[in-house]
Amino acid sequence: MRILSFQPTSTEMAFALGAGRSIVGVSHECTYPPAARKKPVVSTSLVDPDRMSSAEIDRMVSASAKDGTSLYKIDRDLVERLKPDVLLTQSLCEVCATSPSDLREVLHLVKPKPRVLALHAHDFEGMFADLRELGELLGKDPRPLERRLRGRLDAVVRKTRKLPKRRVFCMEWIDPVYASGHWVPEMVTMAGGVDPLASAGKESRRIEWSDVVAAAPEVLILMPCGFSREQTRRELPKAVARPGWSGLPAVRSGEVWHVDGPSYFNGAGPRLIDGIQILAEILHPEVFPRRRRKAYARMS
Repeated sequence: MRILSFQPTSTEMAFALGAGRSIVGVSHECTYPPAARKKPVVSTSLVDPDRMSSAEIDRMVSASAKDGTSLYKIDRDLVERLKPDVLLTQSLCEVCATSPSDLREVLHLVKPKPRVLALHAHDFEGMFADLRELGELLGKDPRPLERRLRGRLDAVVRKTRKLPKRRVFCMEWIDPVYASGHWVPEMVTMAGGVDPLASAGKESRRIEWSDVVAAAPEVLILMPCGFSREQTRRELPKAVARPGWSGLPAVRSGEVWHVDGPSYFNGAGPRLIDGIQILAEILHPEVFPRRRRKAYARMS
């Protein structure tokens, strides 16, 4: 089997299932596990978070959606040379990673035609469904991995079930402001919080800053999609400058945090369990010692 993965979550899952050696190429976003970085890279992005602000990226994404152009470029020659027989992608978001529509231009290059699996998790349980579907395709039993992940999850939920639910706002984009969706609201709940602005199982949505002020979150967590923690720190002044920022309960009590979104929150892969553990440490340090501090930090 020769696997070409165009999506970070599918790459992570394939490695976790024991199929890493069968991966012959990955996308520019596939950086985990570290072994994925040694694979040939078959795509590039027109979006450069290192040089573009969140507002600039939003305008570029909106223009792309309006005129139907892709934000990604695929190395057609490399794909043809790699001769994959399995292509892994996603159908959740045309913006976040290459999608089936991006692959249509290269499918005819590979003979015989490869099998294509598009992961499509919309909520937390969808991650496990994707894991099982991928395991079946790759001939790898997903049950041992799923049992381990669910065991770690249960260990957190058993402790948070009776704890007071802290009021949280997870900011998925800074300029403009987006509230979280898909699996993140469930993660917050399992970690012992509640996000009144979130939309579980649905797309993240643009909201007004006045909605955040009215929600008065006790904890504010910045997790912009695709942004590293350093990129998020650079964007913080835009949030601080908004009216009513200093009056937010989270700001007054020093409970503004930034996390590694791409690793633990933005994609529905096995590390969502780590994300729940991170949230539990932020929300309830009296129960969960803060052991994963490399993955999150308090905004100062």
